[in-house]
Amino acid sequence: MNEDRYLQTLAERARLETPPPVDVADRVMAVLRESSSQRRFAPGPMAWVAALSAAAAIPMALAGYAAWQSLTSPLMVTLLSAAKEGLL
Repeated sequence: MNEDRYLQTLAERARLETPPPVDVADRVMAVLRESSSQRRFAPGPMAWVAALSAAAAIPMALAGYAAWQSLTSPLMVTLLSAAKEGLL
């Protein structure tokens, strides 16, 4: 119980304290103005990896689409079912 009372006393003292007045608005605005004037687009390594991945994925997607179209065409379905039944 002694520790509880000690914590209560510390909490009461902390509530009575006032924070020191601090004005950082001018410094923050100066940093923001400086960084926005120096900001230019410079693609990082992840942008290059993303571009190369997209360049590799596009031909693969086109090849997959062509394969899907050929496998789901009615003629191919008929030929595959005929081959499965031993007619070809």
